[in-house]
Amino acid sequence: MADPVTGAGSTEGGRKATSAFSFMHRTDLVLTLLIFIVCGALYYITTDFEEVSLLLSQNIGPEWFPRLLIWFIVVLSVALPFEHLMRKQQAASIDKDRSDRIKPISFMTAALLACIVASIPLFGTLIAMLLGCVLLPLLWGERRLKILIPFIILFPTAVAILFTQVLKVFFEPGLWGPTIG
Repeated sequence: MADPVTGAGSTEGGRKATSAFSFMHRTDLVLTLLIFIVCGALYYITTDFEEVSLLLSQNIGPEWFPRLLIWFIVVLSVALPFEHLMRKQQAASIDKDRSDRIKPISFMTAALLACIVASIPLFGTLIAMLLGCVLLPLLWGERRLKILIPFIILFPTAVAILFTQVLKVFFEPGLWGPTIG
């Protein structure tokens, strides 16, 4: 009888009988296919982005960064069905760890990030990023000020300098946010 997770069969004549899927984790394969479908739909959405006039162009089109992220997710998800082969000693714990319920902090993090993204039209990208740098560590329980303060100051500053000065991509200022660059 075949193992439903690995696809490996029972031993027959001293040899282990295997199926075509023995090198792939079936759950991860299904998850990978779902990720591909979502990425395909999101990529299709980027084809409807409006063209920016050359006068307002900032060296790259508005679809470039979302497509870069989508391709990055696709490339990473290709390895997902083979993770159990890369982690042979921990392969059994992969499924055991997945049987645990999702912790409430995961849902609270998702809700906080959704609120931060939704605040961008009002506060602008820079202030929304600052909110994320302040609120996420606090939500996760970080209370050490000597770690929080440098992170809150340095990370948004580095990201703002990288995007506005190096990449020449400017942030959405929002209704109440600052315009930088």
